[in-house]
Amino acid sequence: MELRRELSLTSLTLTVVTGTIGSGWLFASYYAARTAGPASLPAWLLGGLISFLLALVFAELGSLINSSGALAQIPLLSHGRLSGFVGGWSIWISYLCVPTIELLAMLDYLDSSLPWLTQERNGTQVLSGAGLAVAILLMVFFTWINLNGVKGLARWIDNLTIWKLIVPLLVAAVLMLLSQHWGNMSIPVTIGSNTAAIKSGSGTELVNAVGSGGILFCLLGFRTAVDLAGEARNPQRNVPLAMGLGLGISLLIYLVLQWSFLVSVPPEALQQGWSQLSLSQHGGPLAALALGLGLGWMVVLLLIDAALSPSTTAMAYLGVSARVSWMMGRCKLLPESLGRVNRNGVPHIAVISSLILGCALFFIGPGWQQVVAFLTAAQMIALAMGPASLLALRQQLPQEQGHFRIPYPRALSAVAFVMATWATNWCGRTALEGAVLAIGIPSLLFALHNWRKHQQIETKAGLWWGLYLGLLVLDMELFSQGQPLELSNLAHLAVLAGMALLVLPIAVNSALPEVSPHALTHLKTDPPHLG
Repeated sequence: MELRRELSLTSLTLTVVTGTIGSGWLFASYYAARTAGPASLPAWLLGGLISFLLALVFAELGSLINSSGALAQIPLLSHGRLSGFVGGWSIWISYLCVPTIELLAMLDYLDSSLPWLTQERNGTQVLSGAGLAVAILLMVFFTWINLNGVKGLARWIDNLTIWKLIVPLLVAAVLMLLSQHWGNMSIPVTIGSNTAAIKSGSGTELVNAVGSGGILFCLLGFRTAVDLAGEARNPQRNVPLAMGLGLGISLLIYLVLQWSFLVSVPPEALQQGWSQLSLSQHGGPLAALALGLGLGWMVVLLLIDAALSPSTTAMAYLGVSARVSWMMGRCKLLPESLGRVNRNGVPHIAVISSLILGCALFFIGPGWQQVVAFLTAAQMIALAMGPASLLALRQQLPQEQGHFRIPYPRALSAVAFVMATWATNWCGRTALEGAVLAIGIPSLLFALHNWRKHQQIETKAGLWWGLYLGLLVLDMELFSQGQPLELSNLAHLAVLAGMALLVLPIAVNSALPEVSPHALTHLKTDPPHLG
């Protein structure tokens, strides 16, 4: 049995929105403001530019390879099994963490009204036994919804996403109208005696907000349209449209929220600059602002939304992560049992596996701020394969013409690859090196397993990954802040750009001479309607 094509353009667009506006709207404006102050507004624009460039690349790839879990197929199709595993694994591990992070954010907000959900351990708030039970029960509930078919999942997402569109805009408008502290826009991130040093750090603060401040983490939800392409009607048209519409709507909402937050913070809370702002009490930063204005109804609204928005995103990503592991199972990159589908056309074993692994992450106890940089680094590494695969597939499949095609593919792919490289570096040393280890060690084990079984994995075509990841780590160890050969911001960006432009043609030229038959794609014609 195959997956069913039951997602309309509206449902697919709302899935992109719900994958983009989750716990991010409750926290990202606060962390971005603390990191970059007023520069958080251009930081959102920069993050939006990076996301739109990558979305353009994946819009063509998603309309060409209209299968669910396509992010695992794309590198496999162009570069073989080793590259397919690296790309698929990196996106899968980042997807697996999202439901956990969303539910942790939800319980963090609800803790102000339900203090029994968390407890203090070593100076940090972690889930209590009761909170852990609630989180696991919610994951089981989301699994049940996913197992009942993509049509039912879409119905839940459609209804809840309308709420997610209205509430952030309402909160932003009310806070801005009642506060109007326009002088906040001139307050620096850090207030000190060395004004020159403060000004010179503004570029660093901006890019830090994009990487480790949560901005890119929030804006990468466009990729859910690619992962659900196999269940979309008319995917050649609807996947690119859903990505563009969903990302545009989400970016606009985040910009309004950030602007509202910047002018709503009481000036007395910024006497030491934005970096010292503390609004973590009272169930979250937005709720703290609402309480300060005496808006009890808004606090209640925020608490309701804190339950709904992260839950909807967690529900969507539980299903999307299962589509990636389902495709990897079908392509024999993971155990083949993950590739099975139940009577509702749902990859049930993959969904249940996502449930088990997601629940296991609760016991590690990560916090929202601590893990978004790692997730962003892992996702940017995975998405970096898009430009390389697109240019390779243009050469491998010149006859494929009946799908969305971007103009100037070489130029746009090169710019997207450079910006993805920059963004990965902006996530910080700990996050980058953690992501490289989390991707590199399983990839080596995969290669060793197949070598022992004498199975071909097209190693030569996948070696560019090792070069790319190695150069990312080497650059971080040599040229980043505090390292022996520390460079200025502009010089470091130039070095990273040069590195990316060196690796990209190597990656394209090392692709397979013909597309891999292991990718199990539908090319030339759209598969028949199976619903």
